[in-house]
Amino acid sequence: MNSLQLRRHHRLSHLLFALLVTVLPLAATAPALLWQERQDLQTLVQHQVEQGLGLVEGILGQADEAARILLPLAGGPCGKVVYPLRRQVAITPFIRSTMLLTGNNVYCSSLSGRVHWAMPERGFVQGRMQLLPGNAITPNVSLLYYRLHRGTDAAVVTVDGRYLQLALQDASDSIQVILQVGEQWLGPHRDGKAPPPVDGQMVEVRHSSRYPFTVSSSYDLPPWYRQLWSRHAPLTVTLLLLGAFAGATLYWLLGRPASFTDELQRGLANDEFKGYLQPIVKPGLPDWRGAEVLMRWRHPREGLIRPDLFIPHAEESGLIVEMTRQMMDTVLAKVGKLSLPPDFHLAVNISRAHLQEGGLYRDCQHWAGLLATCGGVLALELTEREMVAITPEVEALFDRLDALGVKVALDDFGTGHSSLVYLQQLTVGGLKIDQSFVAGIGSDGLSAHIVDSVAQLAAKLGLTTVAEGVETAEQFDYLSRLGIGWLQGFYIARPMPLDEFVYRMRQGGTWRR
Repeated sequence: MNSLQLRRHHRLSHLLFALLVTVLPLAATAPALLWQERQDLQTLVQHQVEQGLGLVEGILGQADEAARILLPLAGGPCGKVVYPLRRQVAITPFIRSTMLLTGNNVYCSSLSGRVHWAMPERGFVQGRMQLLPGNAITPNVSLLYYRLHRGTDAAVVTVDGRYLQLALQDASDSIQVILQVGEQWLGPHRDGKAPPPVDGQMVEVRHSSRYPFTVSSSYDLPPWYRQLWSRHAPLTVTLLLLGAFAGATLYWLLGRPASFTDELQRGLANDEFKGYLQPIVKPGLPDWRGAEVLMRWRHPREGLIRPDLFIPHAEESGLIVEMTRQMMDTVLAKVGKLSLPPDFHLAVNISRAHLQEGGLYRDCQHWAGLLATCGGVLALELTEREMVAITPEVEALFDRLDALGVKVALDDFGTGHSSLVYLQQLTVGGLKIDQSFVAGIGSDGLSAHIVDSVAQLAAKLGLTTVAEGVETAEQFDYLSRLGIGWLQGFYIARPMPLDEFVYRMRQGGTWRR
C-alpha cells in the first residue's frame, strides 16, 4: 500500500468512526422510542378491544334482561303473550323483535303474532347466540339472536345488527374492532364468515366471560423511520444534529497530530519504522560489498517521512533504541537468509541513547550472530548529533564490541561534537566522511582538502574510510584515487525497501557506472 493509499485508508477509518458517533445518539435513543411507541399502540388497541367488549356486553345485557322477562311466558297461548312480546320491543333498547318457542319451533312473534317455523338449537353457539347477515324482512341488515331456555321452551330476543355496528364503530379508532359469534363476524361497516379480517402483525383478542362471543382487532407496526418521523420528528432532528456535531468534532480531533513522542510510540506499536538499505561498494569491485540500514517512517497519514524530521526526536525521547531494535530484527530476518559476498558490511546508526540503555552489546551479539551465518559483518556508526560522555563503562563496551568482531565507525566525521576525543578514547575501526565534504569535490577546494586530510588521518591510524553522498562520476573517481575504502551514494544506488534489496542481492547485487 503506497503512502497515498495509506492516507486515504486512515482518513476513511476516521470518517467511519465519525459517522458511527453521528448516528450513535439516535441509535441509542431510537430503540426506547420505538419500544414506547409499540407499547402505546398495543395499549391503545387493547383499550379499543376492551371498550368494544364492554359495549357489546352492554347491548346483550339488555337482550338478556328482556329474554328473562319473556321466558316464563313461553308455552302460553300466543294471543295472551303477544302483547308482552311487543311491549319488550318497545321499551328495551337495541331490540328489533322477540319470539317464543316450544321445542325448536317458533310459535309466537312480536312481528307477526302466531307463526310456525323452525329455529334449530344447533345453529346457536352454546345454545344461546346466533349471528346472521340478515333475514327475509331485512336481508342486508345483520341481526343477532339471543336465546334463553327453560326445559323445552325458550325465549329469543333479536338484536338489530346496526346497533352492534355502531358500538363497534364507537370502539374503533384508526383500527377496526370485530365481533365474532361462531363462524360469523361483524365489523363497523361490513360482515362475513370466519376468518375475520384481523390479519395484521399484532392481534388482540378478548373473550366475553358472560356470553359466547369474542371481540378482536389487529394492527401492523409501521417502519421504524416512519414511526420516528411521524411521532418524534423534532427529537429525531435534534439527535441527528447533536450526533453530527459530535461526529465532526471527533473527526477533527482524530485528524489532529498527537504529541511527537506519542506519535512515535504509536508508530512503534504499529511497526511503521521500516529499514531501507543503501548499498555500499568498494572501488574496483562490480558488486555490492555492504549496505547501510536507514530508518524510514511510513506514516499512515503523511506517507514516507524524512529521517531528519523524526530521528532527533526519537533520540531525545530514547525511543530510538527500540525503534532500531525492531527495524534490525526485521531486516536481519530476511538478509540473514542471503549468501553475502566476503567481508560484506551491514551498518546501522547508534546514538547516545543506545550506549545508555544497556542492551547494545546483547543486541549486537544477536545481530552479529545472524550475519555470521550468511557471511556478513555487523558495523555500527556512532552519530555525533549528541555529546556522548566517555565513561569507563562506555570504553569497556567499545572494547567488548571490538572483541566481538563488530566494526565501529564515527559517522559524519568532523561535523559533530568531539570526533577527535572519540578517536583518542574509544576503540573504533573507521571514519565516515560526511556528504557535505564529498559534495564540494570538484567545486570547492576547501572540501577536497578536508577529504584529503581525513583520508590521510585514517591511513595513519589504520582506520577504514567510508565516503557517503557520492553522486557524480567525478566524486567517485576522486575518492577512488584517494584510496577511500568504501563508497556510498546515489551515484551507486539509492536507499531501497528491504524486499527490493533482497531481490537485487539474489540477482547478483551488481551495479554499473
